[in-house]
Amino acid sequence: MSRFYFVLFLLGSLLPQLSAAVENAGHASESCKGCHEQQYQQWQQSHHYRSMQPANEDFVLGDFAGQRVSFHGVNYRFYRDNEKYWLDLEPEPGKIERYEIRYTFGFFPLQQYLLEIGNGHLQALNVAWDSRPQAEGGQRWFHLRPDINITPEHPFHWKRHFQNWNSRCADCHSTRLEKNYDPVEHSYQTTWTEVNVGCEACHGSGEKHIALAESGEISGTNSGFVKKISPPLSWHFKPDNPIAEPTGSKNDDYLNQCGSCHALRTQIDEYQSGLAFHDSNRLRLVSDETYFADGQVREEAFVVGSFLQSKMYSKGVTCGNCHDPHSGKTLAEGNTLCSQCHRPEVYDTADHHHHADGSEGAACVNCHMPQRNFMEVDARRDHSFTIPRPHLSAKAGVPNSCISCHAADGKDNDWATEQLLEWGIEPNRNHWAYINQRAQIGDILVTRAMEKAVSDTALPAMVRASLLDQFSLMPSKVSVELARKQLHDPNPLVRRAAVSSLQAVSPQIRWQILSPHLQDGSRSVRFQLAEVLADLLNQLPAKERQPLESLIQEYRESMAFSADSPATQLAIASLELNLGDRDKALSAYRQALRIEPNFVPALLNLAEFYRASGSDEQSRSLYERALEVAPDSGAAQHSYGLYLIRQQQQDLALPYLKAAVAQSDAQPRFAFVYAVALDAQGQTETAIEVLTAAVNRWPNQYDMLMTLIHYLEKVGDINPIYQHLSALTAIAPASQDVRRLVQKYTRAPEQE
Repeated sequence: MSRFYFVLFLLGSLLPQLSAAVENAGHASESCKGCHEQQYQQWQQSHHYRSMQPANEDFVLGDFAGQRVSFHGVNYRFYRDNEKYWLDLEPEPGKIERYEIRYTFGFFPLQQYLLEIGNGHLQALNVAWDSRPQAEGGQRWFHLRPDINITPEHPFHWKRHFQNWNSRCADCHSTRLEKNYDPVEHSYQTTWTEVNVGCEACHGSGEKHIALAESGEISGTNSGFVKKISPPLSWHFKPDNPIAEPTGSKNDDYLNQCGSCHALRTQIDEYQSGLAFHDSNRLRLVSDETYFADGQVREEAFVVGSFLQSKMYSKGVTCGNCHDPHSGKTLAEGNTLCSQCHRPEVYDTADHHHHADGSEGAACVNCHMPQRNFMEVDARRDHSFTIPRPHLSAKAGVPNSCISCHAADGKDNDWATEQLLEWGIEPNRNHWAYINQRAQIGDILVTRAMEKAVSDTALPAMVRASLLDQFSLMPSKVSVELARKQLHDPNPLVRRAAVSSLQAVSPQIRWQILSPHLQDGSRSVRFQLAEVLADLLNQLPAKERQPLESLIQEYRESMAFSADSPATQLAIASLELNLGDRDKALSAYRQALRIEPNFVPALLNLAEFYRASGSDEQSRSLYERALEVAPDSGAAQHSYGLYLIRQQQQDLALPYLKAAVAQSDAQPRFAFVYAVALDAQGQTETAIEVLTAAVNRWPNQYDMLMTLIHYLEKVGDINPIYQHLSALTAIAPASQDVRRLVQKYTRAPEQE
């Protein structure tokens, strides 16, 4: 559940203008039919064409014959009346809310429906139609979150922000969309040229193209489009080479074209045909909330974040090598698709896959692109093209295809590891996931291994950037020098991570290292620079302020593209606080909570804002609200516990501090604060137990180890000290405090 709350931080009648946009825009794609009939037909059969459509007989798949269902104590009735589709919703006995189904959203393996609730807000109902065949469990209404009690106050209630189409779905499901958000009224006047994904969504404006075609002047070099997508590399086998080699020049045209709608990202600029992906998007890196430690997808991350980790991408493979851009389908079925680049005589054999030919285990994708279900029924394949590593699974808790298939047979990771050894496949004990796992728990002793991995240009830039970014939580001389070097890396992901890794170092060092890079060629890097350097603006001499002021203004303007997101409002508040404008920060916090009243990060940040301003009652009510919304949020429990301690209510604080440590999103500091609070209440033995468990969960934490030793001395329990002192010696051998402890506990007994 805590990952669910993280994901919230990272995923009357409609205004007349909205309907008018559909009725009056026409369909630009119809103009393409004459010249591009094959592509047009493919597109009409694709998920793009059906991504969003008016609710009518041509597109509605669900059972609207008076079907009644109930979920989370709410009754639903789906029916037709006067050729329209309707929902009667009974949130409580005797209270009926009636909504017209305005649009379908998607079609397979599920179809959602969009309802209007006023102020231009279109909302995606989270009761959906399972459009799979009945034999596969489909042809039914189901709830997208069956295991969570979705109340009207829950952030994923269908009327709330995280189910809002305008903000969270529209840009990728309609053509040439104008969101037209009014932050004052918190309203939309959203328009589009085509309700679904049409030709112009990818190709840009077709006016000039059509004019050239009609005049007979069109050519390969003069298409009329702003940007022509370069063809993907072609792949050819050389004699005795089991893997094909490319012909042509590597390019990111497909990433730039397809990436924005197939990535977990924040929009930082309006998409324009030909614009580099990293100039219009800030991609989510490999974090433990979204990905497993080895980069496999844990939460919904779409495709790009996975694909950029792959060896395929690094070699030049791109979307068009496997997928038809108009239908979205693969270019070939089954292992034939992979045989484009991997000789079937070598790879599509039992000697390679060790399964019976034609079986599920012999399918390349089942081992190297495992499926994971999202939205209950939507199985999507991982595009990092991973290799099953049961040994890594045993150590780091990552999934692997072997056990995904054989767990039902009672098999485990040890069995799978032994099986691979029998086939001559040794575990890769140097995989970067081992480093990533240690970095995610803040183990400072992984620093040198991280430095080596980040510097290894054979690793994918996505991986190097994700490791480098984690130095922001454990800065050191090593990480500072590493960041200085990586600021010159050709990949913007790595440069952005280098900037981020410096956010906790001293202002002087930050400015010295980062100021020469204010004109970086990538917008995503520049905006990271604005975030990390904003707090220095008012400290700079007048002659040095202007470049940073200009960058901050550019950053401000970029946030207008997602100003209807509570996370963006939180970023605005942080920026204004760093610039010293508390009034603007307060306004942004309030706007975040206006958009989503139960957005936990905004509740906690605004509570802290009020606490720092001396408004204790306002602070308290916000902390309590966050706890009510997210009782399993370690951050909420910890923050409220700290508030109570500051109010001199230590006894009341302890249960909250304890609960914070028990959550899956707990941090080392939560355990440290809880232990200190216990000791202050005379519960030193319990504090020792808490810290002992914590140093096992988060090894090599200097403050926790020093405090644990202090408490052990306090109760006279000397023997465990040697183990913890050994860890301290490895972490900080030059520390005077550590040296004193070493000297104390290595003296001869007669000297005591």
